[in-house]
Amino acid sequence: MRPLIRWLTLALATGALLAALGPFGSYLNGSLTERAGYWIGAVLLGLLLYGSAYRLAARWTPQTGFRWWLALIAASIVASVPETLATRAAAFWLWPELTRLQLPFLTWFAQSVTIGTTAMLLIGFFRRPIAAAAGPTRKPAPADGVSLGPDVLALQMEDHYVRVHRATGSALILMPLGTAITHVEADGLRTHRSWWVARRAVVSVEGNPRSMRLILSNGVVAPVARSAVIHLKAAGWVSAAGGTIGLAGQGLVSPGER
Repeated sequence: MRPLIRWLTLALATGALLAALGPFGSYLNGSLTERAGYWIGAVLLGLLLYGSAYRLAARWTPQTGFRWWLALIAASIVASVPETLATRAAAFWLWPELTRLQLPFLTWFAQSVTIGTTAMLLIGFFRRPIAAAAGPTRKPAPADGVSLGPDVLALQMEDHYVRVHRATGSALILMPLGTAITHVEADGLRTHRSWWVARRAVVSVEGNPRSMRLILSNGVVAPVARSAVIHLKAAGWVSAAGGTIGLAGQGLVSPGER
């Protein structure tokens, strides 16, 4: 509940600030109370839309490098479509005189993208993994012959680094993924060009052979490349029956049963 309360508090404060500043000419609309209601509602809706978009971007994109920032911008543009539709309709309802101005949808959309993208990039900057921002002080690769241990749940490639996922958290090491795999003392498979997963870490399987994901015991979601599905089946990790994918030997798990 504490993170939720913090985000709601931040949304209320941001909405109140925007009501007072009146960006994009909104200071001309109605009273301060009306503007506060409009902007607070807009920010709360944005918290839902852009927050969901951020989570999806973080799930499918490593939070380092140019691809991460490009994913955040793309996610904010997509989230801005429903945000624009809702806020534009609310503004016209609150202040009918705005309809006479015939403000084009694209203008309103650009305003939403400006605010949404700025917020997404700021959050992405402050919430990025500490290790990813550490630059040259990142942990160097282990020397040859040194094992990463048997408690590794997954390895995730991030640019020139590998994120080592354990039950207690994750850390970055400077090492090619292929080399890191040789240092793990656990049974596992490479499920994607940028992922290796320990067999014991998999608690459930989602999706279908064209879009499969592994849910790990620490809550991390690991993607499975289409070309890797056949190897997972051959190794007995997953089995298919009636179009449903599940853990082999542990019973099939359908999406409706999770």
